[in-house]
Amino acid sequence: MSESTPAPDGRSTLSAGDDPILSAEDDLLNRSLLATAVADEVQAMNAERGAVVAITGRWGTGKTSLLNLTANILREQEAVQVVEFNPWFFSGTDHLIRFFFDEMARQLSGERSRKKRLKDATANIAEKFNKYSASLSPLKFIPGAGTFIEVAQKTSEGVSQALSTSIHEQRIEISEALGQLNGRIVVLIDDIDRLTRQEIRDLFRLVRLNGSFPKVVYLLCFDRKVVENALGEEGIDGAAYLEKIVKTSVEVPPPADEALASVLRTGLSEVLAGIAMPPGPGEDRFPDVFWQVVRPLFNTVRDVKRFLSSLPLTLRSAGGEIALPDLVALEAIRVMRPAAHDLITRNVSALTTVYGWQSDLRNQAELAEDAKKVSAIQRELPDNVGRALIRYIFPAAQLHTDNLRHGNDSLQVWRRDRRVAHSTGLKYYLHRELPSGIAPSSYVDLIAYSAGDEQAFMNTLSAIPDSYLEDVLDRFLAYVDGIDESSIPAVVIALLKLFPRFSEESAQMFDFRRDYTVLRPVRKLMQRVVPNEADTVARTIYQATQSPYARLQFLLLVGKKEESEGQVISPELEKMLRADLREYLKSAPADTLRSERELLRTVVQAIDCDAESGEPAIESATTPVVTARLLETALSPSRTNTLGSVVVNFEDRLAWDSLLSVFGGESQLSAAVEQLKEHIAGQDVTPRLQRAIAAFELYATGWRPTRL
Repeated sequence: MSESTPAPDGRSTLSAGDDPILSAEDDLLNRSLLATAVADEVQAMNAERGAVVAITGRWGTGKTSLLNLTANILREQEAVQVVEFNPWFFSGTDHLIRFFFDEMARQLSGERSRKKRLKDATANIAEKFNKYSASLSPLKFIPGAGTFIEVAQKTSEGVSQALSTSIHEQRIEISEALGQLNGRIVVLIDDIDRLTRQEIRDLFRLVRLNGSFPKVVYLLCFDRKVVENALGEEGIDGAAYLEKIVKTSVEVPPPADEALASVLRTGLSEVLAGIAMPPGPGEDRFPDVFWQVVRPLFNTVRDVKRFLSSLPLTLRSAGGEIALPDLVALEAIRVMRPAAHDLITRNVSALTTVYGWQSDLRNQAELAEDAKKVSAIQRELPDNVGRALIRYIFPAAQLHTDNLRHGNDSLQVWRRDRRVAHSTGLKYYLHRELPSGIAPSSYVDLIAYSAGDEQAFMNTLSAIPDSYLEDVLDRFLAYVDGIDESSIPAVVIALLKLFPRFSEESAQMFDFRRDYTVLRPVRKLMQRVVPNEADTVARTIYQATQSPYARLQFLLLVGKKEESEGQVISPELEKMLRADLREYLKSAPADTLRSERELLRTVVQAIDCDAESGEPAIESATTPVVTARLLETALSPSRTNTLGSVVVNFEDRLAWDSLLSVFGGESQLSAAVEQLKEHIAGQDVTPRLQRAIAAFELYATGWRPTRL
C-alpha cells in the first residue's frame, strides 16, 4: 500500500481535506487494478453505436478517485481522446445541450495536437460540433455572466453554413465523421448525484439523445439510488429507465477493514507528527480506544478524511489538557455521530459522577435518570462502540451499564491522566476554557517530574502562582506513589513550607480548608516510609520545619490516632517532639509568632491552656503584634442563607473560649486588646484585624451567637 503524498500546503492528502485522489501515488486502497480493468473495458467494448459505462457507489466510497485513476490510464492511450464535462457549469435545461457540444468542440480542438493518431479527425469533428452547437440557437449562455449574449460568430462563414444545414443532416455528418475515427472519444461526467432532481433528468436525456454517436463512450459517475429516485416519476420506473441508458456498470467496492484501518492509522500518524504536543498519559489505552471506539465509526476514506481534516485544530486547542486517546475518540464521534456527541455535551454529570454506596441509596431517582441518559448516548452509536465508549472513555458510567463501581481514588487517577472521565477534563474539552482556580496541566507535570530533585522541586513550587497552588497540590496527590522513597523527606519539607501561601479566609460557603491540599500528600508520603526508618525521617522533617503550625500539623498526621491504625512514628518520638513544640511556643519571640498561621489553634492544641489561670499560655501573648495575630486567627465568618434563597448572610464569630484560655482569663484578654488598640492608633491595619477587634468588642458586652 502506497504512502500518501504531501498536499501543496505540506499536509498529506489524507488530512488536507475531502478531495478525491488524482494519481496512483495516492491510492491507499489498491484501486489502481480496478481502474486498469475499467480502462481496458472502455477501450475494448463495442462502441460502433456509442456506449455508456457507469461507476456507481454511495457518497464517500471513492467513485471520483476511481474515475480519476481510470482517466489517467485512458489519457496515456494514443487511440483515446478524453473529454471532461462538468454538469455544474450549465444553468437550466435550455442550455445543457448547447453547453455540452461547445465543450466537446473546445476540448477536442484544444487537445488535438497531443494525439497524432487522432489529430486530423478530431479537428474535423470539433468543427462539426461547433456548427452543430451554433445551429441549436443563435444565443449562447456564458456561465457566470448571468445573462445571454449574441453569439459573436453568428454571422461567420461556419455559422452561416450551419444555419443553412438542418440539424438532422448535421447529426448524420457528425456520426459519419465519428464512424471514421481510428480510436474513440471518452466523455467523463462526474458528480451527477449532486445535481438537482431536474438537472439529473436533463443530463440523462442528453446522454440518451447523443449516446448513439459512434466511437463515443460516456463514463458516468453517480450514486445509483440517488439517480434512480431522480429519474423515477409517475408511471416511470427510474431503475428501468437507467438500465436502458447504462449498459455496463461497476460498483465501487467497499474498502477492506484492514485497508481502511491502515489508512486511518497512517493519517493519524501524519497529523500527530505535524503537531507539537507535550508528552502525556494514555498511550496504554490508545490501542483499545482506536480499535473499539474509533475504527468502527468509519466506513469510507471520505469519512477518514473529514475526521483527519478537523483533528489538528482539536489537538492544538485541547491537546495540552486532555489525554490523546480521549481527544481522538470524542473528535471521531463529533464528526461521525454528531447526535451522540450532542448528548455527551448535555450529560456531563451522568457520564462522570462517582457515587458511593450510601449516596446510591439516597439518590435512586437520580441514578435511574442518569442511566437513561447514558443509554440514550449508546443508542446513537454502533452497539459495540457504545459499550467501549463507557468502558474506555467514561468508566464512571459503568455503574449504569455494568453495575461496576468506581471510587474517589479513580477520580484522582483520571484527573492526573487528563481524562474526560473526570468532569473537569470533559468540561475543558467541550468549552476549551479552564475554570477559575484550575491550573494548566503543565504546572502539575512540572512538580511531578521535579519531585526527585529537592532544589528543582522547591523552585518549581515557587514558580506556580498562588491562585493555582490549591488545584495543583490536589492533583499532585495522584503522583505521590511514584516518588522515590529517598526523596520523601525533601518533598514533605517543601510541602510544609507552602502553608503561608494560602489565604486564611475561606473562599465560599461550605469551603473546606485549603491546608488539606498540603496535608493529604504529606500523609500519603509518610505512610510509604519504611517503619524502621519512620522516626529518623520524621525527626529530619520536624527539625527542617520552622513554622509551629506546620510542625503541629505534621505531628497530627504521623502521631497517635483515635483509630487503632495510622500512627507512623513511635509514641516516644511523638511525645518528645510535642514537648519540644510546647516549650518553643511558650517562649517564642513575638517577631516569630506575629505572622504565624492559625496561631490560636496551634497554641490551644499544643499547650494545656487554662482560662482560669490568670496567666497567658505563651509569654508573648500580650505583645501587641502577637495579640493581633491571636485575634485574627480567632476570627471565622459564619455564613447562612434562607431556604430557597441564594442570598448569603455573613456574620463574624470569635473562638472566644479559646482566646480566654490562651490569655488566662477575660480581664487579661481585655487588657491585651486595649494595649493593642493603643498600639495601632492612627495606623493602617488589615481589614481582618479591624473585623476581629469589632467582634471582640461585641463579645465583651456579653453577646454570644445564637446556636441553631
